[in-house]
Amino acid sequence: MKYSLKIASIWGIPIELHVTFVLLMAAFFVISYLAQDFYSFFLILFLFVFVVVHELSHSFVARHYGIKVRKIVLYPIGGVSEIEEIPENPRVEWRMAISGPLVSIIIGVVLLGIYVVHATPTLSDLFTLAATADLSLDLARLNVFLGFFNLIPAFPMDGGRVFRALLAEHLSFSDATKYAAYIGRFFGILMVFVGVLFNFWLIVVGIFVYIGATEEAEQTILTTTMARVRVKDVMIRETNAIAPEATLAEAMDIMFKARYHDILVEKDGALKGVVCWDDIMKIKSEMRSTFKVEQLPVRQVSVFPDESILEAYKILVREKLDLMPVVNREETGKVIGVLTSEGIASAYEKAKKLR
Repeated sequence: MKYSLKIASIWGIPIELHVTFVLLMAAFFVISYLAQDFYSFFLILFLFVFVVVHELSHSFVARHYGIKVRKIVLYPIGGVSEIEEIPENPRVEWRMAISGPLVSIIIGVVLLGIYVVHATPTLSDLFTLAATADLSLDLARLNVFLGFFNLIPAFPMDGGRVFRALLAEHLSFSDATKYAAYIGRFFGILMVFVGVLFNFWLIVVGIFVYIGATEEAEQTILTTTMARVRVKDVMIRETNAIAPEATLAEAMDIMFKARYHDILVEKDGALKGVVCWDDIMKIKSEMRSTFKVEQLPVRQVSVFPDESILEAYKILVREKLDLMPVVNREETGKVIGVLTSEGIASAYEKAKKLR
C-alpha cells in the first residue's frame, strides 16, 4: 500500500503503518503532552496492538487454506490484511472474515475477566461510553466494540465479507458482492446522518464505510470480470528473444528497441526463460559488453494463450516481471507471443467494458 512504513514482520507477513496513522498518533502525543495526560495516547497505542492481533487471525486462517497474505496495513480506523486472492470457496471466505471479530471479542472478555478480578464493576462501568481510566476495562470494552462493529453485514467490514460469502452460496460472486456493497453504502450513509446528530467521529467512519464499500465492490467485480479475458486476447506476437551466449549489452539493445523491460531467452528455438531488467542493472555498466545473459538468473515462467489474464497477472506480480512468454500448450518450449504489463492494462479496460 502506498504511503506506508514497515515496522515489523510476523510469520513472514510485513506489518506496516499508513502515514495517516503516524500523523494521528503524533497528534495524540502532542495533545497528551500539552495536557500532561498520556492515558488516551497509550489506550490507542495498546488498542492497535490488539488490532494487529485481529488482523493476524485473518492471516492465520488464510495461511491455513494456502492463501498468501502480502501484508497488514494499519490505518487510523483499523487494519487491513492484503491477501493474494479472494477464496473461491465461500466457506473459506466467511471463516477468514469471522475469525477477526471473534478474536477481538474473546480478547475483550478475557480483559474484562482480569478487571473483575481486581475490581467490582457496576453496570454503569461496563456500558458507559466515556473512558474509565482503568486500562484493562477500557481495552476490554474497546475490543468487544471492535469485534461487534466489524460483524455489521456491510462492506468493508468483516461482517460484509461474511454476508457476501453466505450470499455466494446461492448467487454468483459478482451479484453477492453487489448486494453486500449496497448494504455497506446504506450503513455508511446511516452513520453519517447519526454522526451529524451525535458524534463527529461517526461521520468519519460512515464516510470510510461508504467509500470502502464502493471501491471494494468495484474492484472485486472488475477482478471477477478480468478472469473472463484470455491471454490470447491481449498478447503480442512479436517476441524479440535473445540467445543465452549473447552479452548484456546486446540484450539491452534489443530491449530498448522493443520497449520491453525484460527479455526472453531462447536457444535453438526453444524457450529457456526470462531475464529481468533489474538483474541486468545489478551488473556494472563497464562489464555488460562481456557479461553473458546465461550468467544471470533466468526465470522459468510461461503462460498458455487460453489461460485467464488474472492468473497470468498473479505470476507477473509474484515474479516481479513486466513481460512473460506465451507458449503453445502442445509444445511448451515454443513461444507464440508475449504478455506485457501494457497488455494487462488493456485487459483491465476490456474488463470494464464487460461488466
